[in-house]
Amino acid sequence: MWERGVGPGQLNPNGKAKSQSRKRRLKDFSVAVVIISHNYGEFLGEAIESVLAQTYQSQEILVVDDRSTDNTREIALAYQQQGVKYLSVDVGNVHAARGAGFKATNCDITCFLDADDKLSADYIENGLEQFDHYQVAVVYSDTKFFGKRQGCSNYPEKYSADKLQYDNFIHAGSLVLSEAIQISRVFEKQFDPLLTQGDWFLWREVLGRTWTAKKQKSLYLYRIHQSNWTQKMQEAKQRSYFEYAGLAYQKITLFIPLSGRADHWPQTAQFLEQQSWPHDQISLILMDTSQSDAFSKTIKDWIQDCDYSDVRYLKFDAGFSGLADENRRLPDIRDQVRIAMARIYNRMAKMIDTEFVWILEDDITPPKDVCQQLLSGFDFETVSVAAPYPSRFYEGFVVWNQAGTFHEKPGYKQEVVGGNGFGCTILRTSSIRGNVFTALHEIPDFDIAFYQRLKTSDLLAKVDWSCISQHSGAMEPNDMKPKQSSKTDCECASPGWCERHQCKKHPHFHKLCQTRTDYFELWEKGAGPGQNLQQATDISVESSEPGLMRKAFNFTKAVARHVTNGSKHVDEATYNARLSTCQTCEMCNSSRMVCKHKQCGCTLKVKALWESERCPLKKWADNSENSSENQDTKELVGKK
Repeated sequence: MWERGVGPGQLNPNGKAKSQSRKRRLKDFSVAVVIISHNYGEFLGEAIESVLAQTYQSQEILVVDDRSTDNTREIALAYQQQGVKYLSVDVGNVHAARGAGFKATNCDITCFLDADDKLSADYIENGLEQFDHYQVAVVYSDTKFFGKRQGCSNYPEKYSADKLQYDNFIHAGSLVLSEAIQISRVFEKQFDPLLTQGDWFLWREVLGRTWTAKKQKSLYLYRIHQSNWTQKMQEAKQRSYFEYAGLAYQKITLFIPLSGRADHWPQTAQFLEQQSWPHDQISLILMDTSQSDAFSKTIKDWIQDCDYSDVRYLKFDAGFSGLADENRRLPDIRDQVRIAMARIYNRMAKMIDTEFVWILEDDITPPKDVCQQLLSGFDFETVSVAAPYPSRFYEGFVVWNQAGTFHEKPGYKQEVVGGNGFGCTILRTSSIRGNVFTALHEIPDFDIAFYQRLKTSDLLAKVDWSCISQHSGAMEPNDMKPKQSSKTDCECASPGWCERHQCKKHPHFHKLCQTRTDYFELWEKGAGPGQNLQQATDISVESSEPGLMRKAFNFTKAVARHVTNGSKHVDEATYNARLSTCQTCEMCNSSRMVCKHKQCGCTLKVKALWESERCPLKKWADNSENSSENQDTKELVGKK
């Protein structure tokens, strides 16, 4: 009977399989609420009460006390009779404290509640309803702010793994499948929570690309006060996006297409052995297109002895043997190379399982620390950062600006560009996932077409001029650098920013620096004209704050805009992104968080909160303009 599906209880009286009721489904889950406290005794009671008042009772409530010197312990023990447990740890780190709490509990679902926050009464019950598929690992919600600031976030209704890689929209108090935490091993990794956004790191590691998340309707109640973690992060020393996003802990894919250049392989092998990014944080893919048994054996022998733990080797027939070094000025060869490159990178796109892919072509040799340098160039808007290298076919670099003109001379540090060759480039994998690399369609050359399509988005491509790389058969980068002055040691190629002397030199002073030893020595001592002043940027701005009358006028206009806009506030992610941008801006007094621009003079913690406000320098993400210029792609393609 059971084999036929008609055993007792197997079918309901109507002949249809029984479906679990909503109530029964919820009962299948056991829930642990882990409350993290560091000197939050004054708020802890409210947090515990909000858990005890839930419409769905959790099986475990644990207070993790991390180095508290207030009454946290006494408050927690006062709730022992109601099933609240207490754990004291000495880690001084909210991520490690959460890990200790997770280890001390044993439930299907875990909720990490900060002791200064609260849960709405039906938060757990409504959250559990969203665990309706085995792939759902996290259930998040909007946050309602209370305390020193009121408002409500507006996080995406539908989860996107790609969006989560750019910035966080999942708060720490989300419900999470405990199995997903165990599989991810996220609590085995440690970082400084004052530099790295711990919630973001936690959910990126837990979810990866294997699990998914859903949003529930109940609200997480987030208290705004002077000593919460968000405030502490803002007051901590200036953070880069590299630190904020925890990129130092990323595992990335290093993809190297090998065309069979046996004479250049020793340099590539040496670079792989000596490059400084942790080898255990690299997934190495070596694609052998050589069609040479001898070359293949050389590569396999190297793999046997290398210290990379995650290496994939594959043979791939992209074109005829030796095609990479044929004369590309011949139309037929040029088109075959284009098609072969499109085949290679479309095959690569199917293999990437990390959030960043580092492409290194087999005739490029970059600096040994290039990986960290390029990753340091990413921010909320950047999709690609490359190391420039000289061309084999013309005098200049395989880097072009927005107008399609190639760079003949090196630029300054990190620079937004129109595009670059893929020779040594790190890309967000989301930019190629679902994309197609084309060879001859509309715009020839896969890389030019890729960056041309990128312009339809708000995302940016950059190059880092401090990472100029060698290109086999091309003019050596050192030959392209500006020569030192014959009279002084000045290395500047033209007026503008001087990296050596950390100031901006106008044509008159640039000439003096090159020709007069006494002026050059002044800058060497840090006493050159204008060297001790804040330098002007390419945008004409004032270096000091506007006066009180101007501030009052600007503030009045801002209030009027805010009221007209319905006194709307931005969500927490946008608010934090704005402040993070301001902290790296030359117009920001970071100690007082005041903008010094003549059209502003505002307290940034207020201005960044108002939806109606805009950055006068147009640096905030919501103020970026999607301006598409007419590109002369024919010239670009022809020159490349």
